[in-house]
Amino acid sequence: MFLSITAVIPLFAEERKLDVPEWIGEFKKLDEKELANKKEGWYATGLPLFGNDAVNGSGLGILANIFYNGSKSDSSFNYTPYEHMFTLGFYRTNRGTQNNYISWDAPYFLDSPYRLKAYVGRDASLYNQYFGIGTESMQPLYFKDRNVDGSRINRNATYSEFENANSYAKNRGPGKELTSSQYYHNYKFETTYAQFSLDKTIYQIFRIWGGVEFSKNSVKRYDGISTESREPLTDIKVPSVEDSSKITEDASAGKIIGINGGNLNYIRGGIAYDTRDYEPDPDRGWLIEYNINKAERTIGSDFNYLRHFAQIKNFYQPFPKLFEEFVIAQRVALTKVEGNVPFFEYRYLFSIDGPFGALGGQNTLRGYRQERFLGPVIGFYNIEFRFRLGSFAFRDQFFQLSIVPFYDVGRVWDKLKQVNALDYKHSRGLGLRLVWDQATVILIDYAYSKEDQLFYIDFGHTF
Repeated sequence: MFLSITAVIPLFAEERKLDVPEWIGEFKKLDEKELANKKEGWYATGLPLFGNDAVNGSGLGILANIFYNGSKSDSSFNYTPYEHMFTLGFYRTNRGTQNNYISWDAPYFLDSPYRLKAYVGRDASLYNQYFGIGTESMQPLYFKDRNVDGSRINRNATYSEFENANSYAKNRGPGKELTSSQYYHNYKFETTYAQFSLDKTIYQIFRIWGGVEFSKNSVKRYDGISTESREPLTDIKVPSVEDSSKITEDASAGKIIGINGGNLNYIRGGIAYDTRDYEPDPDRGWLIEYNINKAERTIGSDFNYLRHFAQIKNFYQPFPKLFEEFVIAQRVALTKVEGNVPFFEYRYLFSIDGPFGALGGQNTLRGYRQERFLGPVIGFYNIEFRFRLGSFAFRDQFFQLSIVPFYDVGRVWDKLKQVNALDYKHSRGLGLRLVWDQATVILIDYAYSKEDQLFYIDFGHTF
């Protein structure tokens, strides 16, 4: 695991316009090829969404980005990816997942050093994962043959083997001869949320920011529902009743809280050192960030806790003169949460670039299923080798295609003092990136680990 230490120093070229705002660094200036293809005024990008995820299922939707770039005569045109970006997303899957949101991003709002962001949305999932909290969740998957007590235990299983074994009914004794454990590690989750943030650029390379979030969350368990499972001897599907879930067991043991959901209202803020040249698709630069997220009862939250989050992102061209289309992208992050934490919030991270989930899934550890590992302390590292294969124009649209081998590693701990370099989970894979009119990135990734092989289609770089 390594992190490039090559510094990115802003250079102030002679051709800088005199009317360029002093808070915009010269390192932000687009190169000649990017400027030649940057559109003026309003334009839109959008595609039908075709998603496939082992947890959420196969889905369809639509995502549209609406941009306003201003005109080439504007002093900041050569330095910013856009003046305004509005995003609308709607998505449904065959496993009941729903994502609906509207967002607005305005860097250097009204030619000022301030940036405004807003997100409003509603998400729902029928099969969120829960394998315990902290180091308990790090245990490898195991199963008993046909889910029969007393049968041989198979360790270090793949997820498909694990699911297949749990599709068989268990015999829990008189009155419970046909009991299902298919949803033992699942729960239903719905959230409606609104996020707002404001940040200010200082001395061209520093950003200080603050924000708020309000959300209403609902958790439902599968305990006691009628379902179908397979009878171990005949393999025939039979009616059965779902047994108590892992969430119910851990709540009864006093390990977790929040099993019915609740309101979560945050105040948050942080500071960042940001020298990325082009934020949607960087070629070089750093993002070094620390922030805190405080769920606060005084503003209506049902829970009161604090999350610390720190990360470093680096984008580096090792051969800028010989091969400027090759970028090494890296990220390392560590987060700690403390206080009255509902179990479903261990998975929720927030950075200056926006919210994302941990640990497992497209945003962090791509070879493992979404939210596979949860804990009070989470650490992870990602590296991507982004090779740009070429570019082309189609119907007045400009596209750039890259191939991206990647490697992810991460783990969780119960306490910060336990952080070490042992027993990490690893995944690796290969991806494609299609950059559309510079500011819209289409992601296609295949990732694999000891547990799974997963395929992702989405918008935006993983980091």
